Amino acid sequence: MTEELTSRVEKLEIDLAHAQRVIDDLNTIVTEQGRTIDKMSKHLLLMTDQLAELADTAVPIPASEKPPHY
Repeated sequence: MTEELTSRVEKLEIDLAHAQRVIDDLNTIVTEQGRTIDKMSKHLLLMTDQLAELADTAVPIPASEKPPHY
């Protein structure tokens, strides 16, 4: 190979190595975010269930009844 072609191939190999590193880093981040989203979804579901239970046990205040501060 000529010196110019060798130089170009080396540059391509270096660029490929950097691109692979970025892809690996992004994959790690996306995997972490997926786990975080799963945790948050579970917490949201739990809180939604708790809110529904509270709503079922809450005593409704009649619209005609004024709060004590009036």
